[in-house]
Amino acid sequence: MRILIVDPEDSLRQSVGPPLEAAGYEVRFRTEPDAALVEAQASAVEALLLDLGTGESGILGFLRRYRASGGAGIIIVAGSALNAPLAAAALREGADGFVRQPPEADELLLALKQAEERERLRQEVARLRATLGARGLEPLVVAEDPKMRGLLELAARAAAADGAVLITGEKGTGKALLAQAMHRFSRRGDGAFVAVDCDAAPDLFTPADPQTLWRSANRGTLLLEEVVALSHDSQTHLLSRMGGKGNGADRPQDPDVRVMATSRSPVDTAVGEGRFRPELLQRLRSVMITMPPLRERAEDIPALVTHFAQQVASRTGRPISLTPQALAGLSSYSWPGNVRELRQIVERAATLSPSGKLDRSDFPILSMDHSGHLTGVGDYALKPQVEAVEREAILRALTAAQGTRREAARLLQVSLRTLFYKLRRYSLD
Repeated sequence: MRILIVDPEDSLRQSVGPPLEAAGYEVRFRTEPDAALVEAQASAVEALLLDLGTGESGILGFLRRYRASGGAGIIIVAGSALNAPLAAAALREGADGFVRQPPEADELLLALKQAEERERLRQEVARLRATLGARGLEPLVVAEDPKMRGLLELAARAAAADGAVLITGEKGTGKALLAQAMHRFSRRGDGAFVAVDCDAAPDLFTPADPQTLWRSANRGTLLLEEVVALSHDSQTHLLSRMGGKGNGADRPQDPDVRVMATSRSPVDTAVGEGRFRPELLQRLRSVMITMPPLRERAEDIPALVTHFAQQVASRTGRPISLTPQALAGLSSYSWPGNVRELRQIVERAATLSPSGKLDRSDFPILSMDHSGHLTGVGDYALKPQVEAVEREAILRALTAAQGTRREAARLLQVSLRTLFYKLRRYSLD
């Protein structure tokens, strides 16, 4: 691999030249950025080391012209602590890494190897994205409805970008699943995907160590579920962190994180009520996607039922099928818990069925009237009736609380911990 070192004082020749050559690099040196640019464009250089001592105009001008001309080489910048603002600017303009000046040979070699691996993974993801498009998301999000297909096309395009994403929709519509799919098929797909429930942790960003969460998601994606539940202080921290270009990385050592967020309640309403900062909403909805409820995408229900049944069949090693009557009943049900509820119901029936052939009788939910009570002959057992009433009460409380779980727990007169337990039990979380 050829590496070109741009060093106005030619001070790196003795310190990094021999170790790089020993590691198998073909090393070249230039003192003038203009001459280095010509050589980089003409000689298929695979990597560059730029000394920030060249100055802002020289370094940034080099980066912009090199990248604009199609230069795809790995670029590492080297500088001291005094060069931190310039290093951050260089990273935003297309540099791939930063090392301290004077660079230690081991540190430089490690930075090059890491950048090479990231570039290889980025190219692999780019090929997958170009080949698969929205179909690449289908293993995670099944869709036949035209509106949903259009939404997935939008999500596939947004996955290739690096801005913040806000995904809204009712509980159980697959907001977090879509965020995970977008992360997987983005250039950050090889990095961490960290999801946090803000409803359970409103004081997410603690003053004692505000960087911990960001470090855990470095070079990956941080998903803030139910972002509206964040406390005022946490909202302030998040707004500050997202304030700069590239999600607010102001120093080269800052974690590089893409932020995604979800909300089941209207964020505009929370802004109007003073519970959510309007500036933060503006930052978050660089891309805004609204997941439709399952009742508005009935065409997807047969495909989803088949998909979930096949997953159980794959795990258990036995065939699973549904009668037309069962499929018709599932397709006409309103599914207040959306895709999550459908999945839980189908998986339960497929797992418990002795024959593997599912009929309407395998789905007790289809024997309930509109008030949630069982109507079939013999369906008078106390436990399922109590559970049906309890589930309906939780749904009403969540609706009245606009999806805020803390407020729903207050309305139900139970602890937040109890509500979380019930939500998981009834697949409403």
